[in-house]
Amino acid sequence: MAPLPGFSPEGLKECRQACETWLAQDAAARTVDEVAPAGLADLPAAARFAIEAGRLQALHKLPAAQRVKLCSLIDPSQQGEIDGADAELAGLAADLTCLKVKVGRHSVAEDIDKLRLIHDKLPSHVKLRLDANRAWTLEQAEQVCGSIPAQRIDYVEEPLLAGSCYRNWTSHLAVPFAWDETIREYPEADLHTPGLKALVIKPMLTGLARTLAWLETASAAQRQIVLSAAFESNLTLDLYARLCALWQLSGYQGLGTFDAWPVCLIEPLRSQSGHDQKPIISPTELTYLGRWL
Repeated sequence: MAPLPGFSPEGLKECRQACETWLAQDAAARTVDEVAPAGLADLPAAARFAIEAGRLQALHKLPAAQRVKLCSLIDPSQQGEIDGADAELAGLAADLTCLKVKVGRHSVAEDIDKLRLIHDKLPSHVKLRLDANRAWTLEQAEQVCGSIPAQRIDYVEEPLLAGSCYRNWTSHLAVPFAWDETIREYPEADLHTPGLKALVIKPMLTGLARTLAWLETASAAQRQIVLSAAFESNLTLDLYARLCALWQLSGYQGLGTFDAWPVCLIEPLRSQSGHDQKPIISPTELTYLGRWL
C-alpha cells in the first residue's frame, strides 16, 4: 500500500484508516476467502490495490516472478542539460532496446536538441518512449516528434495539454500516442481513437480490479497495456512481474524505478537485474504497526 505523493489524492494515514474500517466489517471472517470484496470500490486506490493484491495472492497460485523487459529511463535530474544526458547515455547498458525520455519540462528547442542527441548516440534499433506529461499543443508535439525519424519513437505518452482533443492527431503526426492520466480522469475515453497505441497503467493509482478491467477493454480495442510503477518496494515490483506473466504482457514495462530504493524488503528483487548488492531488511528489522483488528 504505497500512495504516490503528487499523484495519489490519498495519503498513507488515510489508507490505513480506510482499511481498518473496511476490515472491521468482516471481523468475523476466519479465512481470506470469507472476507467479502464488497465495498472495496469506496476505498482509496492504494488501499484498494493492497487488499485486492493480498486476496489475489492468498487465493490463487501466481506464476513465479520472472525477469521482465524494462523500458529504461534517463535520470530526470539531468533533463535540462544536454551534457548530462550525454553522460547518462554513455552509462546505459549495451543491450538497451527501449528508452523512456522525459520531455516537455523545458522549451521545444531544448527537447529537440535532447532527442537529436539521443538519436545520434544510440543504435538505430533502440526505440524511444517520450513522456510529455501533457505539456504541448498539437503544433508543439508535431515540432518535437518531427525532429527525429518517426520509426525511432515507440509512442509519446500524454503529449497534449489537459482537456485537448486527439481527434486530429494522425492528421499531423506519424507517431502514436499513449494515455496515462487520461484514462484515470476519463474512464469512458474512446480506446478506438486513431493514433492511440497503449494505455500506461499504474495499478497503485487505479487498484488491481480496475487495472484488469482496462486490460480487457484494451485487448478488445487491440491496444497495448504497459504497467507502470509508482516507486513501490521490491515486493510489489515482483508482484507486477508475476501479473505480467499471468496476463501475458510481453512488451516493455515501466517498472524500472527500484534505483530509488537503497534496500530490499524481506527478500531480493527477483524480476530485475542490477540490484544484487542491495542489503535485505529482514522481517524482524521492519517496524511493526500492530494488529489492525
